[in-house]
Amino acid sequence: MAKNVTTTPAPTPGDNQHQPAWVMPSSDQEFEFKSVQDAPGWIDKNWAGFDRGPALAVPAGDLFGDGPYHTTFAHVGDKVVFTAARGATPAKLTVIPREPGPGEVSRKPPQQSPAAVEDMLKLGIITGEDLGPDGRAQIAGRSPRLAKLVETGEGAPENQVKISDVVKIDD
Repeated sequence: MAKNVTTTPAPTPGDNQHQPAWVMPSSDQEFEFKSVQDAPGWIDKNWAGFDRGPALAVPAGDLFGDGPYHTTFAHVGDKVVFTAARGATPAKLTVIPREPGPGEVSRKPPQQSPAAVEDMLKLGIITGEDLGPDGRAQIAGRSPRLAKLVETGEGAPENQVKISDVVKIDD
């Protein structure tokens, strides 16, 4: 016995019932990205994404989708700038990263391998505070035995060496 089955037709390619097609602005525009809900109307809500937090996957390069197609991410606090076409220069979207706030900058010496950073933590050359929040999260996730050291300072060597004694840091 055949059962009554109700089916809905598959959408045809290009048939987007939920979001209208993106319309390129006719003039220069810019805004600071805080959330997709707060984005202006000229931003396609389908660009919403996640890259170390809420982000916009902004088209980089050709805005018409001709290959090669690639994106760049705008994170919370970054500025998204649309530059309209002028003469032979095509329209483009640019992401200008925000300046990091206090406590967000890593003070670890440049060009260090993860193992070298862990050794510097164990020896007291740097502390968890020198790494910034992303650096602490990476160390804690990669080396569970160092998680308490980077999060609370527990287990740190008694004789700390200041990072500024090892590497010149301009503030």
